[in-house]
Amino acid sequence: MDEYFATQDTAGSDTVQMWIDHLSAMLHASNAAFGSHPDGYTREQMAAALDMTPDALSAAVHEDRFPVRAQRFKLLQRAQHAFSEALRVVKFRQICESGDTRLNYCTALGDLMNCSQDSCRDLFECSCPEIDELCALARRAGSFGSRLTGAGWGGCTVHLVSRDKVESVKQVLVSEYYAKKFPNMTAAELDNALFATAPGCGACYYE
Repeated sequence: MDEYFATQDTAGSDTVQMWIDHLSAMLHASNAAFGSHPDGYTREQMAAALDMTPDALSAAVHEDRFPVRAQRFKLLQRAQHAFSEALRVVKFRQICESGDTRLNYCTALGDLMNCSQDSCRDLFECSCPEIDELCALARRAGSFGSRLTGAGWGGCTVHLVSRDKVESVKQVLVSEYYAKKFPNMTAAELDNALFATAPGCGACYYE
């Protein structure tokens, strides 16, 4: 992306707004570049676009070390996810730094989290039915936003919940998910699997 905007003069620009503009432009560019193949590209099509042979393409991406088991490659969807996810991160920061007293912060941030989960599920396809179910249950119980966290394909979920709804959301997850799928879990195991935390400052470096 830096190469794409290398000739653009950004001196004096607001950093956050510049990122929003650049990522929005990349979303538009990826739609223009890959939108003609919504079902994905074959190896042969990608190799031809890069003026390479399929074998040379496989060598370039080190398929001898990291085998890829796919017949078609969804470049449009993957690019849409990557750029829109980065855009959501920047917008999340913008909201947190805005100081706008008219804004419902939890709703605005939760909407971004929900969009992130939808994108992980539909565009990047790194969610799974269990994660989708946990997120849906939490949202219905009062979570502002719910999404997977970590690399995906299983793992953990994170939920944005107001203090007064933490216990009710936890109880719904216990009764509607864990009790049904893992009826033999002990109380200690549940405490390890499902717990509340609060946001805090990130790591700092002091001189």
